[in-house]
Amino acid sequence: MERDIMIKRLMEKADITTEEAVEVLERCNWDLLDAIIYLERRGKLRGSKSETIIDVVPVENYKNTYKQDEANNQEYDAKAHGEEKKEESCGGIGELIGRMFKFIGKLIKKGNNNFFDAKKENEKPIRIPLTISILFLIFLSIPSIVLLIVGLFFGYKYSISGPDIKCDGVNDIFEEVSKSADNLKRDFKEGYQK
Repeated sequence: MERDIMIKRLMEKADITTEEAVEVLERCNWDLLDAIIYLERRGKLRGSKSETIIDVVPVENYKNTYKQDEANNQEYDAKAHGEEKKEESCGGIGELIGRMFKFIGKLIKKGNNNFFDAKKENEKPIRIPLTISILFLIFLSIPSIVLLIVGLFFGYKYSISGPDIKCDGVNDIFEEVSKSADNLKRDFKEGYQK
């Protein structure tokens, strides 16, 4: 139903001006029945209380405004119950892939901010980002492990450092491994000299 017709019908049923009718209809989200009930509760309707106040609306007018009225009713219901209208996300494959890439990006950023350190006693440490260290271990695992073991026997000590990782336990293990390598090297030298 058009708004002008709604205003006229409301003015016919109640003792109100055009401005008041517009205000009441806006308050009731342009729902004529709600507006009539609102005015009835305030005692502004004409006639007796037993009189029927509902008119029959032609079908053509109703079909034209059905979608608009339905949307208005849903918004009105949501506001009446204190709910905000939210769009629901389906959580499809695109969102899943987006979350995976976001997680991988955070992981790479964290790996680039933290380092694998290899240092000899009086030398400056060699600092390799953890991301590159992990890639070496994945794709070149055997040569990487062999180089790490050989480095232990040449006096290198390994540690992990960086702002994002608390790795005292890992560094303690690296320290124990380097002590074991030093003991093994010392035992080997003593056995060779005999």
